[in-house]
Amino acid sequence: MPWKALTLLGDAVLVVPLLVALAVWLRVRPAAPRLSGTELLRWASIVAASLALVAGSKIAFYGWGTGIRRWDLTCFSGHAVLAWLLWPVLFALLVPPQQRALRFTATLVGAGLAALVAWSRVPIGAHPPSEVIAGLALGLGASLATLYLLRRLALDLPGIVVAAGLAGTLALVTTHAMPRPDTERWFAKAGVALSGAEKPQSRRHWRG
Repeated sequence: MPWKALTLLGDAVLVVPLLVALAVWLRVRPAAPRLSGTELLRWASIVAASLALVAGSKIAFYGWGTGIRRWDLTCFSGHAVLAWLLWPVLFALLVPPQQRALRFTATLVGAGLAALVAWSRVPIGAHPPSEVIAGLALGLGASLATLYLLRRLALDLPGIVVAAGLAGTLALVTTHAMPRPDTERWFAKAGVALSGAEKPQSRRHWRG
């Protein structure tokens, strides 16, 4: 299984621009129905709250050493959460809501992809299973809330073309050209600054 390639599908550099593009297109596209302002705000709130919980869990660990040692759990896996925020929703939007069986099937395919992306963090050594499962649970809840929110909407053909083109471009840039932001370092610095600790908590030392 190409785990390193799969894990890129949960990278914020790829997922966040795609989520923004989907929301903007559904809001301003010429065809109806469109995403309402209230729906846009709720969708943004779901995404923001999910990512805030990921960031908060990591900052708390680095600053205060929070976690459950017995489960080897220090935080939510960000890649797992991001994958669930995007892929089930994107696949569902490819099918009109009137075609319920086909839309449900497409959603399941997107969920399967999100689950694989989440699990890819384990074999590449980025997270233990407990943190992936925690991220999967958080992401699943956010994904279900988003799917319910967008239940009356679907992408039209121009929207599908735009999403496919953007996804391909971002995948190429993410793989070959774009430097990765060192988010773990940012979380560590934030944890130290907020807690007053001399240095960020080490996972190896914390596990004992």
